Amino acid sequence: MSQAARERVENPEKIIRKIEKDWFAKTQDAVLKKLRANLSLDDFTRLLFSLPQPQYPKLSRLLPTMAPIPVQIEWTGQIGEELLRASTAFARLVTAKYTELAPKPLQDVAILDYGCGYGRLARLMYYYTAPKNVFGIDPRAESIEYCHNHGLVENFTHSEYLPTTLPLSRKDFGLIYAFSVFTHTSKRATLVALKACRDYIAPDGILVITIRPAAYWDVAPDVPPEKRPAIKAEHETTGFAFVPHIWLPVDGDVTYGDTGMTLEWLETNAPAWKVCGTATSPDDVYQIIVFLRPV
Repeated sequence: MSQAARERVENPEKIIRKIEKDWFAKTQDAVLKKLRANLSLDDFTRLLFSLPQPQYPKLSRLLPTMAPIPVQIEWTGQIGEELLRASTAFARLVTAKYTELAPKPLQDVAILDYGCGYGRLARLMYYYTAPKNVFGIDPRAESIEYCHNHGLVENFTHSEYLPTTLPLSRKDFGLIYAFSVFTHTSKRATLVALKACRDYIAPDGILVITIRPAAYWDVAPDVPPEKRPAIKAEHETTGFAFVPHIWLPVDGDVTYGDTGMTLEWLETNAPAWKVCGTATSPDDVYQIIVFLRPV
């Protein structure tokens, strides 16, 4: 094993300190290049999730800083090592499957985080490609405000809840992912969003979404136990079930709640997409990861 490989395994903090002091690593791109070459995804994520840090003033200035803990809890319900493990597991699974399915290297395509929240997963994409290639949109204005306030500025934009178009300058994304988005959208919002994503993906691109299986309704925390069997039956019978939360309607539609759907419903009702693979989320057995190609 080489010295660099040993340090990557044994002493990531030493590597980070060295990059912090490296006079030649003066730009974001230069710092990211060195971090990618010398850190694992887990250690890269641990660093980004810990910034800002007083001992790393340069890295804290050049790289995105993390949202406050209350924001992390509100948006994901997780913090610390639990959040790190869930985030890296999703990023590793998605990027590995993309490499298997797509003809272009990930570093050569544009990536869109659809429903980016405060940018939790988007910043992990910096491990795979340059920041100029990473975009994020979210219908919650607060989400984009947090992105901008913490260094995710240039390509992160507010979108609509029922988007017929997306606020993006390009329509050739090689990878679009939407983690825990279609697990919360109404039927109308689901179909509108899938159509919008179709309009912005490259012909050979991959869309990654997550969906809830019927078994989710047995444990759905926001659904009263006495109502769960009927909702599960609706899911199994029609292929789609939605329980709205208390949420302001958008154009007469409450777009946010708890959602479950089958793969058959997805392919039948979104014929512009074809399922090309599935996986179970490593940290949530009730979150099925679905890989789609444009038709």
